Amino acid sequence: MLKKLLKKIDIQIFIYTVIIVAMIYLFFDLVSIDAGGKEADASEQVEIMHLEESNTQNVYASNSPVEMGTNNIVELTIEEAQLLMKIAWSEAGNKGIEGQLAIMNVVMNRVADENFPNTIEDVIYQKLGNHYQFTVVGNGVFKNAEPTEETHLALAELESGKDISQGALFFEASTKKSWHKNHREFLFEDYGHRFYK
Repeated sequence: MLKKLLKKIDIQIFIYTVIIVAMIYLFFDLVSIDAGGKEADASEQVEIMHLEESNTQNVYASNSPVEMGTNNIVELTIEEAQLLMKIAWSEAGNKGIEGQLAIMNVVMNRVADENFPNTIEDVIYQKLGNHYQFTVVGNGVFKNAEPTEETHLALAELESGKDISQGALFFEASTKKSWHKNHREFLFEDYGHRFYK
């Protein structure tokens, strides 16, 4: 009888042990899920702080149109922001913040102009015949672009509404012979480029 009682106690201890181990496992699993949530909240707070520091009211909603908000604040999706940074770095990565901002402004001017596509992606990938409007898209520089801190700062300037382009729709590296020079209105030369309307 004593042996049966001990076996019964052993089985109960085993069952309780399994239950306790399972509860401990679930507890730590829930704690790690909660910690992951807290990490996500922290990264969201960093993003919010970044947006506040750059004085923008950026709205990242997928597939939303590019809009000029109040005070000319530009609202972009993450994809649009990445495209703008890649084209700016590809065309003017060594021209500082304003040089890259000017390129972003030209893209945005084209988006707003009825003679060009109405999205950032379509403007950047636009072709005339077999040639891209932006040479860097066709030669692979754009594809391998690695925007820098200056590129991010240029984007923040754009998002806050800064436009230094004087309405330019075209730009080129300074050259002696130029289609733009003969067919477009020259606006200014700066940041290693000539800008035209």
